[in-house]
This record gives sequence, C-alpha cells and structure tokens, in this order.
Amino acid sequence: MRYSRAVQRRVFLQQLGGAAVTGLGSVLAARGARAASNHMSSGTADQERVLGEGRSRYNHVRVVERGTVRTMLFIANDGTQYIETRVDVAHRRSLDLDVFRTMLAGFVVHPEPRRILVLGLGGGALPGYFHERLPGLQLEAVDIDPEVVRLAQAFFGVPKDDPSYRVHVADARLFLQRAPTDQRWDMIVLDAFRGVQVPLHLKTAEFHGEVSKRLAPGGVAVANLHNVTRMYPHDRETIAAVYPSCYSFLSEAGNQTTLVASAAPARLGVYALRANARQIQPRFDDVDMLGLAARYYARRDWERAQVLRDDFPADSLAAAAERNNGSCLRGCTYR
Repeated sequence: MRYSRAVQRRVFLQQLGGAAVTGLGSVLAARGARAASNHMSSGTADQERVLGEGRSRYNHVRVVERGTVRTMLFIANDGTQYIETRVDVAHRRSLDLDVFRTMLAGFVVHPEPRRILVLGLGGGALPGYFHERLPGLQLEAVDIDPEVVRLAQAFFGVPKDDPSYRVHVADARLFLQRAPTDQRWDMIVLDAFRGVQVPLHLKTAEFHGEVSKRLAPGGVAVANLHNVTRMYPHDRETIAAVYPSCYSFLSEAGNQTTLVASAAPARLGVYALRANARQIQPRFDDVDMLGLAARYYARRDWERAQVLRDDFPADSLAAAAERNNGSCLRGCTYR
C-alpha cells in the first residue's frame, strides 16, 4: 500500500531525526529511555526495578519504575516491549505521554461531557486524569484483561470501589452490546490497543455504528489512530462511513492522529474549536489547549481504502470476539 504524501513526509522527517517509525510502542519506548535518562541521582541513572508482573490469556504485562517514572509495558511474544501507560508519580495530575495529551482533543469539540466511557483501561492514566480534573464526572472504563486491571489498581491509582469511576472487565464491544438499552455517554474514548494492534471486531463499521448509537445528543467518539501504519487509511474510511463530522488533531510527534467523530451534521469552525479550548483550559492547566486546537487539520492525509466490515454474522459476536482477542497474542490480522 502506498502512503499519502503527508504520511510519507512525516515518516521521512522522523527518520531524519533518528527514529524510524515502526509503531507507537517503539517510538514511545525510545522516548521513555530518553526521559528516564533525565532522572539522575548523584550523577548516576536510577536503576529500573520491576514493581509487578502478570500473565493472562491476553497479555504479558509488566510494571517498572525508574526514579519517579512508572511504566506499564505490554510484552509481545518476540520480546518487544510496548509502553501502555507511563506516569511521573511526582506529578500524577499531569499527562506524561504525547498520545494522551492529544486525545484531550475530544474536549475541544465537546468541552463539557458529564458521562465518559473509556474502552481500553491500560494503566488508567487518561481516565485517571479525567477523574482528577473533572469534578462531578461519571466515568467508566472497560478492559478485557483482569491482570491489566489488577496492576492498574495496584500501581497506578485506579480505584477499586468508587461509584464515580467504575471499572469493568469485559470485551469492549460485548460491553456495549450488553449495557442497558437506554445507557448513553457524552464521550466514548476508543483506545483498546494491544501494543500497536487492535482486534478487528473493534475496528469495523458495525462496531463504530454501535458506538455511535451509545452517544448522547451532541456526544463524540474519540479515536486514537497511528497515522503511519498501513491500516490508517482503512480506519479513516471506516469511521467516516459512520459519522457525518470528523475532526483530526495531530500529535506533537506527528505519528498519531486523534480523530474526534460526531453524529452532529453541523461542523464546528476553527473559531468555535478555539473558544472551546479556552473554555476548558482552566481544568487542564498542564496542557496548552489552544496549542492542541491549533493542531486541528481538515486536509485529507490518507489514500482511499476499503471500509472495514465484520467478518462474522451478527449473532456470532461473542465467538468472534474470543477469536480476535486470542489472535492478537500472535499478531492481529489488521495492524
């Protein structure tokens, strides 16, 4: 597959900078090493220590700490380590990773959500940030892996019993299907990655249609997309086939796009996005929200591609989810 000129240019510039982009995990791992090197004690780098580890049918997960930087790693069968979550425990109310800061773009489109659902807990850095920064928010997070949830609660401050921040162990799509029929959220965050991979049944037009039906009026879906992978054009075409309005925001590094999708037919203009950024800025005082709004772009940065569709009958979702989640242990069909 040929990448668009915009994507080719980003890859070229990143390679010139000494980091060949092979996926989010490798880029973040490189950055994590550089960040960790800044934590020095008496001229000697702090030693990394393992705080916890777990294996399940879905993941091999490890939590490590170097200085004040605590990281949740997903470890692939070939030994590749992907950064799932990273926090500076000395600054818990801040977002350490570029990808999470960029996902705050959802608030540039919808600045006052009261109910948020996060599909993909990981270490809980992003939902934890919402919980800390947005008093009165009703928050739910879903993760398929009980070991991920256990380690997130043990080392990343994810609560075990908080009625305003509920955690569910379930497949994201099955959770949506089984939720009460009248349940709606103002914002649904799509971040169910396994390294750089997402199971197919969480990428299709049918899945995004189910997400759309669960949005309250004016609600938005916030998708984390890796814009230098071969699946990026398919993801863009698939989401565009479901939502009439999509807003693209480029990460600081340029290798990730946050796509904010809305069922509202009327698009917000640049000035409205900036006004929303100013409105929410006091709550997110560690992030330049106007700077994030400035990274909004309307140009097409992907080639035309096929819309992703379910490869199973509608009444076979549970079996398909089990198959797709299991296949990601060896490498998802779609990357």
